[in-house]
Amino acid sequence: MAIVQISQITNRKGYNSDLPQLAGAEFGWSTDTRQLYIGNGTLEDGAPVIGNTEILTEFSNISALFSSTQNQFSQGTYTRLIGQSANLLNDTGTTQIFTVDTALTPTFSFDYSIIRNETFRTGTIRVASAGSASLVFDDSGVQNASTGVTIAITQSLSIVTVSYSTTDTGFNGTLNYSVYYLA
Repeated sequence: MAIVQISQITNRKGYNSDLPQLAGAEFGWSTDTRQLYIGNGTLEDGAPVIGNTEILTEFSNISALFSSTQNQFSQGTYTRLIGQSANLLNDTGTTQIFTVDTALTPTFSFDYSIIRNETFRTGTIRVASAGSASLVFDDSGVQNASTGVTIAITQSLSIVTVSYSTTDTGFNGTLNYSVYYLA
């Protein structure tokens, strides 16, 4: 006769204020804020920092994630310049988000999060310009499906304009963003 054994995997849970340091790859659920975390592990295991990393869910406060005053990149320390939220238009077209005078701020970073119904896109665009010289930028965005939103970066003399275009109609959304400049 076969022996049947049923096992259950459990994870830590409790109030957010009581969340302990989780072990590497261990999950922790905050019952009061409905946030999910995973432990980073130790530095010896290759973790970049010791701590817990939030896994984004529908209850995550994305605006708070972008509201820190400094953002570290390999080139140096970036200081927050702008941080806002905008409602995405429910039609096709292009809308200007912000402009930066690269004569004053030649290098900046644009962290963004686009949410439209069940689809999202988050990422960072780093921009480098030498006044009227060629504009150089890269976008590290990831998405779960097409949001129907395209972010464009254009330059006229020393003014860089960041805008978005919507290609899908029928649903609204939000754009949360922060702009950082190299200090």
